[in-house]
Amino acid sequence: MKDLLNTNLFTSISSEITDVSKRILASKYVVLVAPADLEGVISLAQLESALLDKSVNYQRKLIPPRKHQVEFEDYMPKRMEGLTIMIDPFRESQSKFDMEDHLISISPLSVEIKLETSDKTHHGSVECVALCAAIAHQTSPDGIRVRKLRHTAITGAWLRGGFETNYDPVYSLLRDHLDSEGSIDIRPLPEVKNPVIDMIPNFPERMLNRLVKGWDTMDFERRSSAISELILPSLRSSELSTMMLEELVWHRLVAPGFEGDIASQLYVVLDTWPENVESARLHAGKVADSLISNGHF
Repeated sequence: MKDLLNTNLFTSISSEITDVSKRILASKYVVLVAPADLEGVISLAQLESALLDKSVNYQRKLIPPRKHQVEFEDYMPKRMEGLTIMIDPFRESQSKFDMEDHLISISPLSVEIKLETSDKTHHGSVECVALCAAIAHQTSPDGIRVRKLRHTAITGAWLRGGFETNYDPVYSLLRDHLDSEGSIDIRPLPEVKNPVIDMIPNFPERMLNRLVKGWDTMDFERRSSAISELILPSLRSSELSTMMLEELVWHRLVAPGFEGDIASQLYVVLDTWPENVESARLHAGKVADSLISNGHF
């Protein structure tokens, strides 16, 4: 794994990430608090993996999902022993983490990004999953469990959907970094096994099936022309941004060694997430266990 802090994406917040990691390693006991939403669970799993890899004692505490509008304070440990980390993926972006003696609140952070292809400074927000992945890597850079979950670092940016209306430099930089280090493969839709296509409006499934059969015999120009024809009905829809459509057709993300692409997995997991509070908390715990043990949902 390559250090995320060495990328342009994390340059302006690297000290924040490093401080949290140092406090984790200095603690004898850590309490992790997160909402029983998919974003909270994936963020939690990143940190849990690092704690397990480093043999740090910890406790997991899942609180009701966001839509039930609970207050984090109502679910905080009564006695602040060790270090408590609250993961709040739905909070507005902050400039830095909230840190007290025994408490750290992790929420999305605003960043300034300088791209190699532009002289302009871009602004964006790094969400909790990527932040927790960066903290996990700093805490346990050679951890087996941390390595298994590396490909999921992109999932928070996907779930946040910043590119639904325009270009999202945070998502693009993170995607390209994970691709360069081998944590994900970027493949066009015809090369993905059993993709979920319900995310794409007006999509011609039969045409895709025919294209898949002849894909290996086609050169680049023929493939480009075929995909352009394939997505023409979807381009006429206003339900998806151009970037979202491009990601779903040209840039499906696949973790090496796993079947299915990440976008399809997230779609299925979200679609089956329980509505009931207690059921959601129980389900979230099982999803976290699967992620930490197997590296996938």
